[in-house]
Amino acid sequence: MKVAPGTVVTLEYTVRFGDGRLLDSTASCGPVMVMIGSGQLFPALEDRILGLEAGETHDLLIPAEDAYGPWHSDLVRTLPRDRLPADLEIEVGRTYAVELPEGRKVRFRVLEVGDAAIRADFNEPYAGEALHVIVTVVAVRAPTPEEERRGRAG
Repeated sequence: MKVAPGTVVTLEYTVRFGDGRLLDSTASCGPVMVMIGSGQLFPALEDRILGLEAGETHDLLIPAEDAYGPWHSDLVRTLPRDRLPADLEIEVGRTYAVELPEGRKVRFRVLEVGDAAIRADFNEPYAGEALHVIVTVVAVRAPTPEEERRGRAG
């Protein structure tokens, strides 16, 4: 049986950034079981394993555009400190998720801290990063009636 939408697939994988840093791996937890098309697996990886069979191992490169998206320089902005909670301890390099006074929630990584403002990156944390994936399809099967009902494996 081949990997196709609706099938239950057992996978082993290691995902690294283009520079070799480890992002995720099943090495410590063992194989994972997912239902294709259910949103349980990273979409770009799911697309690239369609048609594979049990026992196949593939070495894949997922470009940044298909991974977390490109990095946008216009999402690096200066943010007045008075728009942030007064008790928030701000550190360069840390990522924050805060609710602004007008109620909007934002997530950003601090690049610089000044007296009156901070410089923050509002890009997805891994934006601009290509991914290198080594994936092995351990097993492929039809879902059980319960998995079909729930729309998820396991």
